[in-house]
Amino acid sequence: MKRNSLILLSIIFAIPFFAACKKDFLVRDNPTATTDEKWWKLETDLQSALGGIYAGLPTGSLGNYDYMSNCRMHLAGTTDEAVFRGNYGDWQTYPVGLATSQTNSVYEIYRNSYLFIRKASRFLENYNRAYVEDANRKNRYACEARALRAWYHLDLFLLYGPIPIVNHSLSPNEQFAKRSSREEVIAFIAAELDTAAAGLPATYSEADAYRMSKGTCYALQTLLYLNAGDYAKCAEAARKVIDLNVYELHHSTDAAVGNYASLFSYSGMINKERIFFRVRGQKEAFFRFGPKSLSGQATTSPTAAIVNTYETLQGKTINELGPDSIAIYQADPAFKNNRDPRLAASVLLPGETFVNRKLEPFKVGSPDQIGLTQSTQTGFWIKKYLDPQDAGTPWEGSLNFMIIRYAEVLLSYVESLVEMNDWQNPDVVRYLNMIRSRAGMPDVDVSRYNSQASLRQLVRRERQVELAFEGQRLFDIRRWKTAEILLNEPAKGAIDPATGKAVIIEQRKFNAARDYVWPIPLVELNANPNMEQNPNW
Repeated sequence: MKRNSLILLSIIFAIPFFAACKKDFLVRDNPTATTDEKWWKLETDLQSALGGIYAGLPTGSLGNYDYMSNCRMHLAGTTDEAVFRGNYGDWQTYPVGLATSQTNSVYEIYRNSYLFIRKASRFLENYNRAYVEDANRKNRYACEARALRAWYHLDLFLLYGPIPIVNHSLSPNEQFAKRSSREEVIAFIAAELDTAAAGLPATYSEADAYRMSKGTCYALQTLLYLNAGDYAKCAEAARKVIDLNVYELHHSTDAAVGNYASLFSYSGMINKERIFFRVRGQKEAFFRFGPKSLSGQATTSPTAAIVNTYETLQGKTINELGPDSIAIYQADPAFKNNRDPRLAASVLLPGETFVNRKLEPFKVGSPDQIGLTQSTQTGFWIKKYLDPQDAGTPWEGSLNFMIIRYAEVLLSYVESLVEMNDWQNPDVVRYLNMIRSRAGMPDVDVSRYNSQASLRQLVRRERQVELAFEGQRLFDIRRWKTAEILLNEPAKGAIDPATGKAVIIEQRKFNAARDYVWPIPLVELNANPNMEQNPNW
């Protein structure tokens, strides 16, 4: 018998190891329970099946043990903003040039994405069998499934480049799927999202706020077109999100928590900024990112590169200051509390007291000593999504994880205007000021940022600090073609007081002829004679 391809195994059979049961898998979603004729009967059946499609959405940190590579904040460890050293996952192999087509995350994300594409396709092929009293609600379920299928295709496209389009459950004679062209993939995803948006509401009640909506579809189109380099369509999609008048930048109602910090805490978990999120997607955030002295694992440690990017409260980068000031801010990033408040909300710094612990990474014998197993590797810790409320049970949090939020859409819109050479459009400064003001930063100095080149620099920096550790950085440095510079430098941490020099964690290596996309998994290449590998992998 011919060996089945990875796509076939994922889409038709769902669980590859049950190959002997392949006939049953063609007619059943649950091979041990029932057939299609018996399953697709009730609205509760549709709700259950739809929930299974949502189950593949990304988490922020590990918490879904069925899909360990689906943790987007750990993806920061493949970029210049962090170093990954968890005892699970393999993100540390990417920035040092050791990832291959056999790397587990390369295989797992590819396989699981197609598994959820299969689930969505099966839903769309069978949902009409079920009785649902409200026909509009039944149609909405189908539109949610379609939008989710588009999302999984988009995620694959961003990571691997053009991939096979799968818009139905593949049969055995379709097992050797070919890669679609770049243009075909973009057109398919965009069209699926248009179709889904037409049947989805703009808003839901809080209980259903996680569901795919019109705004989610338009936000995904914004992400698609931005990374495809189609800035006109990106701006158009972003304007659709803006013009819904559903979303807004979050401002805290808790005087003790800043506007920006509140977004990533329980005080601001319910907000109008979230567009696409996973419920309890940060279940283990405190455990995975927190300091060892607070029972955390510090799996992903911020680098000096991101810490040194934050401006001063006067709107100056530290590199715009004199040499003496640069040295002061590098040694003491929070010097006189004169930094962009997003730094304090996103990164724990040496000497800071958090919950009830003073963090002393350079003190010998400290449980948080730099370089120890399950301790910071850089002298910094991710603070975003670390709510002190979770300190007692760091693996049992209930914070949601925002996959896309309104600030990202605004930044994508602004970037598109700048790249189209429409940098004088008043929306550029307007939305940058809204984001900066919410964070507690001064408005854009238009006397300094008065050209396409200068505004491009500002927009990229603003995107870096606003979205730090949220999973977008990899795609940003790929799109800007800056990865070949940023990831061919040593990864550095905090300044060691004993030496006065930054700790060097690793020398990084990025091959510009290869590393702007991930490889197609070797198992897929071996099984599918029609599959082509990405260049130089």
